[in-house]
Amino acid sequence: MLNEIKTKQKVIKNKIVVGKLDNKIIEFLNKNNIPIHTKQIYLTTKGLSHLSRESKKSRGAGLNEEDILRIPEILEKISAVFFERTKQKFNILYCDDKSKRCIKIVVDTKGYTNRKEKITLIKTAGYINSSDMKNLDFELIVGNWNF
Repeated sequence: MLNEIKTKQKVIKNKIVVGKLDNKIIEFLNKNNIPIHTKQIYLTTKGLSHLSRESKKSRGAGLNEEDILRIPEILEKISAVFFERTKQKFNILYCDDKSKRCIKIVVDTKGYTNRKEKITLIKTAGYINSSDMKNLDFELIVGNWNF
């Protein structure tokens, strides 16, 4: 999908499974009456083109190709998952111990593909400085995070 988007070819597949929701996340969502369509987390062509767009890269927030390809691995080795109250979305955070920057993946449990199929999907992703996390109104679901 990534190569097809980069070369502006017609995309063969519209979505791929890149991970699955942890049971603790599902329990949290159910307890808070937040609907969930699928346990699998999908990445759609629209989401992939959104997270890899040049405007994000030019300001230092866009994921590089290596990290885009590592999304399934990142979803398995998360540092923290938190629910962003103001946006009613949950965010998956992967932090590499070597840097103060983290990869933040925004997941929507109420997403649609082509306005038909309801799925859980990655809306966007990018790099975020851990100091910027202090400004978010969130509730920690899984993992531990010190600000």
